[in-house]
Amino acid sequence: MRNIAFLILTVFLFILAPFEAGADISIRLKLDRKEAAIMDSVRVVVSVSGTRKSDSDPVIRGVDDFEITRGGTSSKVEIVNGRVNSGIEYTYYLRAKKEGLFRIGPAELTVDGESFKSNTEDLKIQKPRAGVARGNLFLTATLSSDRAYIYEQLLYILRLHRRVNVSNISLELPESGQFTLKQLEEPEEYQAVINGQTYQVLEIRYSLIPYREGNFDIQPSRMHMTAFEPNRRSNLRSFFDDPFFSAGQAKTVVSEPLGLTVVSLPDSGRPENFTGLVGNFEIESVMEPTSIKAGESATLTVRLSGKGNVNSIPDLKCPELDYARIYADQPVLKVEADAKGLKGSKTMKWAVVGEKEGLYKIPSFSISFFDPKSSKYRIISTSPVSLSILPGQKEQAAASIIEEKNEGAKSRAKEEVKEIGSDILPVHTSMDILKRGDSPQTPGMVSWGAVLLPCFIYLGVFAGLRFQKSNERSLAAVRAKKAAGKFVRQYRKNRTVPGDLSLAVRNYLNERFNLTLGSLTPEEAVRILKSNGVKSDTAQKLYVIIEMLENAIYTGEGNAPCDVGEDVPGLISQIEREIR
Repeated sequence: MRNIAFLILTVFLFILAPFEAGADISIRLKLDRKEAAIMDSVRVVVSVSGTRKSDSDPVIRGVDDFEITRGGTSSKVEIVNGRVNSGIEYTYYLRAKKEGLFRIGPAELTVDGESFKSNTEDLKIQKPRAGVARGNLFLTATLSSDRAYIYEQLLYILRLHRRVNVSNISLELPESGQFTLKQLEEPEEYQAVINGQTYQVLEIRYSLIPYREGNFDIQPSRMHMTAFEPNRRSNLRSFFDDPFFSAGQAKTVVSEPLGLTVVSLPDSGRPENFTGLVGNFEIESVMEPTSIKAGESATLTVRLSGKGNVNSIPDLKCPELDYARIYADQPVLKVEADAKGLKGSKTMKWAVVGEKEGLYKIPSFSISFFDPKSSKYRIISTSPVSLSILPGQKEQAAASIIEEKNEGAKSRAKEEVKEIGSDILPVHTSMDILKRGDSPQTPGMVSWGAVLLPCFIYLGVFAGLRFQKSNERSLAAVRAKKAAGKFVRQYRKNRTVPGDLSLAVRNYLNERFNLTLGSLTPEEAVRILKSNGVKSDTAQKLYVIIEMLENAIYTGEGNAPCDVGEDVPGLISQIEREIR
């Protein structure tokens, strides 16, 4: 049965083999740890994806100061969403000849005559761990430095060394009101040689950030587990030595205490805008798009990133601009971890709504931090970005208001209708052409009809136009009277949604004052209300509401409920009472 399954699998892989050529080939190098002693064996895995064959084995650069031993080779085939991905892994073991910091890689591989390269990894080689071994099972703790500045990030590393099988591991970390501990990556497991004995090591890394000055001790960490000691009654390994069949014994191992001295940040050279950021950081900014029309918005993004006490990255403020309105979005903090500590970034965004035509430079953003490596303060700034504002919606909306007012003034200043006979008489200046011969005749009905019909037509059209204008005015008046009621009904339906409420306010003003606004700013709303007799205090209340709605809309919260803190229907009723 097993042979049949193997045959089926072989045929299946043979069928899939032609699809390998279409796969993307990539190569990756990974070390089982970042630090090791000279006597330790470091495992290196070179993973190749996209093929199960190569012209030769990988060649690893940067290993001249190491003894390298070939491990095993394994291949694999994966099918994800109908896509076939094959690969192969090469395993090697490195043993360092001297101390130092080494860059391992890249690993180079040739497939069908084409060369591929992997990433590189840094490896720190230290002195052999002599005189540390404490039996078959023990726990050690190390600190990257016994002296640090306040808020400086250190590495606290726990290593469980074992020569026995264990299970059910739990950990108690030291507690203190002087520092914080944050686990970094997932625990790593590898082999290490101490005093000529090989141990299996479980390594756990933490970020330690002190936030108080002074000298203090880091209390020991404790690790609880179930240990399975080997059978001591026989030199031959028994079947029952397997932990599955052996009775384990509860064990607790304790690390050594550590001392730490924390000093304050220097006063010399401290910038005025320093907020307590310690580490190494960089800042960048971008404006998208760089050209907009008035009334439209662009997004200004500032990103501050680096390593250190990243949770203390402050929120930056965008300066006031006299040519645009600014709406701040909620900052987003993203914190990650690697073997060297915490790193992160804070992204801050602002919606910039153009108001005044022109080409402008957005002022740069700056921030200061303390670099513990150089023991100096540093100030970093963004590069200035440009924004071009073209004529757009705001100018058109303002023009529509002026146009409405001008049309109203013209309609009130129209002159009376003048005599229209002079437009017709020049065609027929006398009745003589209707006479036949020299004998006088009375004009017929057809002749009189030909003369009087244009007059009746003109008078009819004129009366129709007057009636239509009168009807339009009456309809506009009806819409104006119903505008407030219509607004209240819309408000009750979607009272807390900024996008709908902003549209309802604009529609109310359009219908109440017979306008055609395509967009509405708080200033325009105040100007419209005050020009129609509404008091300044009442108009200012609507200004605040529209400003809050704009802020919600331009920061991407236009569909989320919000509280404007005002009885909006009551405010509209107050506006109705004050309109003259």
